[in-house]
Amino acid sequence: MKRDFKSCMLYALFGLPIFLLLFIAGLYVGNCGLSTDCSRASLPAIIHTPIPSLVPASLPSQGKLVQVNARAECLVSARDLLGTWVSSGYSETGVFGFIDVNGNICNATFADVVPLFTQASLWYQGSLACDACHNSEITKAAAGLDLSSYAGIVAGEKRQSTSTQGEDILGGGKWEQSVLYQSLFVYQLMPFGRPLGAVGTNGPIILAGTLATVAPAEPTEAPPQEEVARPGNPGGPGNAINLKGDATAGQKVFEDHCRVCHGEAGTDNVPNPGSDDGTVPPLNPIDPTLVSSDYQTFAYNVDLFLQNGSTPEGPNAALQMPAWGAEAGLSQQQIADVIAYIISLNP
Repeated sequence: MKRDFKSCMLYALFGLPIFLLLFIAGLYVGNCGLSTDCSRASLPAIIHTPIPSLVPASLPSQGKLVQVNARAECLVSARDLLGTWVSSGYSETGVFGFIDVNGNICNATFADVVPLFTQASLWYQGSLACDACHNSEITKAAAGLDLSSYAGIVAGEKRQSTSTQGEDILGGGKWEQSVLYQSLFVYQLMPFGRPLGAVGTNGPIILAGTLATVAPAEPTEAPPQEEVARPGNPGGPGNAINLKGDATAGQKVFEDHCRVCHGEAGTDNVPNPGSDDGTVPPLNPIDPTLVSSDYQTFAYNVDLFLQNGSTPEGPNAALQMPAWGAEAGLSQQQIADVIAYIISLNP
């Protein structure tokens, strides 16, 4: 018997929803069973692949203890060790004393200091050594600075080559005025890339130096160190200290420009009313704190005055030393010659 079109449409209209309901019910029962929360589901077991445990990430603790050499016996912060070395004259071989964190009297040498610049992971775990960037390849080294050796450190920064002298980073022995102190402990620019909080205020605590063999029975006050004379005007050295001076030529420059205030051959105390001393300081003999057996050091001390000039202490000094270098009153070669002449007057 043939069905008409109307009957087919009615069967389809009512039969399709019933088919969909039966299909959905079949899927549910097949996967979740007869429970309402799928607790009886017949799903395949989950295979768990092993995942290695992760090491908790953390910053290294401040004040990490590092031993810089096998014989070290004293605990000291990087700031105190560097500060006492610089303030004591930053010798390469001489012994200097310091008080460690436990109040012990200790001795050290530059050998205890240099690992602060050359040992990796010393300032914090994973840190580069300072000489990774500041090394003997001056043309490539950051800031033209070599921290890998004593000679490189005292040669200073902003050097153009290994044969040139740069700008002093040790403050001439005045630790808290030095570029090194400012970079490490004030502006905290070094070591580069250190994480926030990874380095303590005084730097790492390290084992360095040795206990003094004989401790004083009673605390004694160390004799005050004589400060090296410096000009009354600020400023650093010029290029003259890198040039070879001619004492004979320097005598002529001195007679033309310097004798009027410093006297014949630098020996006369020319009056300087209004200054505390009342006279212009003689150059023969020169202030003993400027003298050094090392020509480069002697030249550096004198050069600061010639480059930057000096305003004497006093209410209203009549005479002031001109800034011969900074104001281009003399060429750098003329200044180098005058330095050589002044040093020749003070053998």
